[in-house]
Amino acid sequence: MIKSVMVLSFLLLFSSSLNAHELSTTYVSIGVDQEHKLDGEVKLDILDLKEVLNLDLDLDGQLTWGEIESSTSRVQAYVSSGMSLIMGDSPCALNFDANIALQELNGVSYLVLPFTSQCDDVSTLRISYSLLFEAAANHKAIFRVQLEQEEHVFIMEDKNTQHSINLDLNESSIFFTFMIFIYQGIFHILIGLDHILFLFTLLLTVCLYREKGEWKGIESSRTIIKKTLWIVTSFTLAHSITLSGTALGLIPTMGSWIEVVIAASILFNVVNNIFPFIHKLSLITFVFGLIHGMGF
Repeated sequence: MIKSVMVLSFLLLFSSSLNAHELSTTYVSIGVDQEHKLDGEVKLDILDLKEVLNLDLDLDGQLTWGEIESSTSRVQAYVSSGMSLIMGDSPCALNFDANIALQELNGVSYLVLPFTSQCDDVSTLRISYSLLFEAAANHKAIFRVQLEQEEHVFIMEDKNTQHSINLDLNESSIFFTFMIFIYQGIFHILIGLDHILFLFTLLLTVCLYREKGEWKGIESSRTIIKKTLWIVTSFTLAHSITLSGTALGLIPTMGSWIEVVIAASILFNVVNNIFPFIHKLSLITFVFGLIHGMGF
């Protein structure tokens, strides 16, 4: 029975997708001054844009900078039709800068579109967003709005939703932002089968111990709970270290090879379950947890 479960975990490893982190994301930053002038930029995944706007003009399967530049007006019109900034009842027209650029973020190429806008002197800024949802079902946009010394961060993940900011009150959004990213963290873990499989393959033997080449059951519930807590805590601490370091720029982004190492960590656990040569599972968890944090 135990061998069957181990084989099943091995099959799950190779039947699941290893691209759990390749989420479709747009980044929008907006600065609002005292005269309600807006200054910002939109960063769009170039491959998502290629899907919705057919940027590959010569249909050769390769996207060149010349093709992107030739499609600038179409991209700007697309953004204007799918992202609205409204003060009161009046939309704020987006005036795009002609100087577009490409930027690499975590191995993904983004087209950067700077823009400005002048809005009426009213107290509420409403934002709606409906771009790129047809290109990716899990698409979302992360907005950062800077109002003098206050920063508002929120996520739009449904093309039918809007978000409003009261410019006069300029209320702190720290708690709101905190809860949004708590939700996003839980969501990412649930769709990140690599993290789940890693812990699953570790916890497969948490109720067992090895004696004379055979697995035997642990009768003490206290011991099982203690082993489980050590594993989960080690993973949490380890991936929090590298997640924070990468997010703060203290640790460089390692690129797509991180995904390969994460997959290898799951395979390592499977092999270690069948032919155990490392018995301190919390040590395995912490070492590979550092890698998983970079994946987050």
